[in-house]
Amino acid sequence: MTGWARTPSVLAMDNRAPLVTRLRPGQVLAVGIGLAAAYGGAAWVLFTHKSPQPVVSALGTLLTAVAIVLARRHTVWAFASAWVPLALMPVDSSLGFVAVLPLCYALFRVAGGCGRRTALILLAVAEAGALATVLPDGGAGAVVPFGMMFAAAWVTGYVAAQQRGHNRELVLQQERMRIARELHDIVAHSMSVITVQAGYGYLVIDERPDEARASLAAIESAGRQTLAELRQVLGVLRSAQDQPAALDPMPGLGQLEQLVEDTGRAGVKVRLTVTGRPVDVPAGIGLSAYRIVQEGLTNVVKHAATSGADALVEYRPTELAIRITDDGAGCPDGVVGTGHGLIGIRERVALYGGSLRAGPLPGRGFELSARLPLNGRPA
Repeated sequence: MTGWARTPSVLAMDNRAPLVTRLRPGQVLAVGIGLAAAYGGAAWVLFTHKSPQPVVSALGTLLTAVAIVLARRHTVWAFASAWVPLALMPVDSSLGFVAVLPLCYALFRVAGGCGRRTALILLAVAEAGALATVLPDGGAGAVVPFGMMFAAAWVTGYVAAQQRGHNRELVLQQERMRIARELHDIVAHSMSVITVQAGYGYLVIDERPDEARASLAAIESAGRQTLAELRQVLGVLRSAQDQPAALDPMPGLGQLEQLVEDTGRAGVKVRLTVTGRPVDVPAGIGLSAYRIVQEGLTNVVKHAATSGADALVEYRPTELAIRITDDGAGCPDGVVGTGHGLIGIRERVALYGGSLRAGPLPGRGFELSARLPLNGRPA
């Protein structure tokens, strides 16, 4: 067996993420300044340049532009910067129309980035600011439309933040499940080898000490390899908060020979056959193929009560076919499809839109057969 490697985070691999999340901080700031300048210039030309209070109008327009720049990192300050022009509407009625969009954007960011109490307080302040629209002439103003816009922006930001939190929890759950499957695959195979070798060594230690010594060597080798792989997994978990760990490549189709050799130490001679024209496969499919073979051979060691098995890996034009068979006793009643290993394999196969069959053969023996589309994409 070989080491287990850290795979990129699901979020980091998501090419559908917003463009702004893939820009460097300096580029994000430049985009924000450009948008703010464009909005401020348009607001001045369309609304505030004819104001009888040019100083107040210029200041209010500048503050709305500043709010756009601040909204991404300093949401409360952005809210204040956009709210002040709204409050100045009794002096210049045009400032309310200039301030409404930046204030909505600031409320969206506040609802998604601040604590609930702070966000609710700022929403109330924004709604109170909408009352300033009645002051210039004492009419109905824009209290209702502005108030609805502010509330809608706040609710949208809040819902978006809740959805992001749910997505993060889902990603963490998927990562925990993936790590649990890896741990099972690592430990189950190695412990099967160790258990069989220990039992055999115990039986022959008096009559054939050389063979018992070989069994102990196999146990030591399997134990060291298991510890190495567990160290890789723990390195991944630690590197989430520390610096990225330097880890070995994840196992794949290139490590099948070593897997067959390890299984042979457990007393099961595996005949590995690779047919078709080998092609480079995605790392995820290669890892899944390795784990399928590993689980199949682990089941042979644990349940088949046989000394031989066949492993076939077939490269087809559009898919990778895997078949593990033996002529042993099969699986005990109730085992097929209920073990954690087979459940994990079914999940791996389903992830890439493949198919899996696991069951006894007619008469005697057991078969584990899987097909993985080579153009499959994780669901």
